[in-house]
Amino acid sequence: MTDWSRLRALWIYRFHKYTHIVGKFWSSAVKYVQLRRLKQKIGSRQLVVIILSEQMGDIIACEPVVREVRRLHPNDYIIWMVRKPYIELVEFHPDLDGYLIEKCPGERVRLLRSGIFDKVYNMHISHRKCKYCLEDPVNPTADSINLTFDNYYDRGDLLYMFSQAAGLPALTADPKMHIPEIVRQKIVTMAIPASPIVIHCQSSHVMRDWPAANWTKLVNWLLATYPYPIIEVGLTPTVTEEHPKFRSLCGQLSLLETAEVIRQARLFIGIDSGPAHMANAMDTEGIILLGKLFDFVDYLPYSGRFKRGEDITILNDYGHPCAELPYTWVQKAVQERLGQPKLV
Repeated sequence: MTDWSRLRALWIYRFHKYTHIVGKFWSSAVKYVQLRRLKQKIGSRQLVVIILSEQMGDIIACEPVVREVRRLHPNDYIIWMVRKPYIELVEFHPDLDGYLIEKCPGERVRLLRSGIFDKVYNMHISHRKCKYCLEDPVNPTADSINLTFDNYYDRGDLLYMFSQAAGLPALTADPKMHIPEIVRQKIVTMAIPASPIVIHCQSSHVMRDWPAANWTKLVNWLLATYPYPIIEVGLTPTVTEEHPKFRSLCGQLSLLETAEVIRQARLFIGIDSGPAHMANAMDTEGIILLGKLFDFVDYLPYSGRFKRGEDITILNDYGHPCAELPYTWVQKAVQERLGQPKLV
C-alpha cells in the first residue's frame, strides 16, 4: 500500500470513528430524555430493562428470560435493549412493554451509568467493546461468577449461563418465538410448498460452517431420494442447483419470516446459527452440525427441547471443526429422521 493509500485509509477510519462518537453522545442524550418522559408516564411502575443486544441465536435462546422477569415484575414496565437488526425478535413478545435500540456498547454504558433504569438484567459478558468507543462494558454479576468469553461455552448452554449473568437463577426453559399474523400471511402469499426440508448452510463465523460441496451433494441426494421439497434460508446462498423442488430464499426473508418457514418444515438441517435456534423455538425436528469452535470442543448452545434430545440429532466429531464432519454422518442422520430412502 502506498503512503497516500495509508493516509487515506487512516483519515477514512478517523472520520467514521469521530462521527460515530458524536452520534453516540447525541443518541444517548436523546434516549435519556425519552426514558425520563416514559418514567413520568408510567408513574409508580418500575422501568425494567433486559439487555442482550446482539447475536440472533443468543437472543432467541434467552427468550425465557423475558417470562422470568415478567414473573418477578408483574406490574412493571419491561423493555429489551437490542441492536436494530434484531428488533423483530423482541417487538412482538407479549411479556414486553417495548424495546430500546442500542447504537453500540459505548452508548449502553452511558445509559446504565445515568441510573435511568430502576432494575437491570444485563446478560452481556464484560469487555465486549465498540471498535470506536473508549467505554468498556462491564457486567459485575457476570464477573462475580467468572463468566468470560474464554469459558462461557464450557459452563452450559446460552440460556443457562446468560440468565445467571443477568442475576437470575440458571434457567432451562424451552425458548419460544412469537410470530404475528401479518408474517404468517406473508409466507402464505409466497406459496411455500408443504412440509419442506429447510437447510441453513452459512453462519456468522466460518469456523461453524460445513463445506459448500457437501451441502450441494446432500441436496442432490435428498432431491433424488425423498419426495420433500428443499428450501435454503439465510443471507447468502450456498447451493446453486436448479431443480423444480429446490428453492433458495436466501436474502429474501426477514428474521420472523425465516422462523415461520422453519416452523413449517418437515426437517431442519443446519449448522450452529440463528436459524438452528429458530428450529428449537418453533418445535421443528432438526439435525444440527457442530464442531470445534476456538477452544470449545464439547459444547451445546441449546436449552429446552434440543438439550433434552427431543426431535434433534446433534452431530459433532469432537476435536474437529464442523468443516471436517463426515458427509456420511449427515446422510445417515437424515435417513434415521426421514426413514430409509425411497426412490421417487
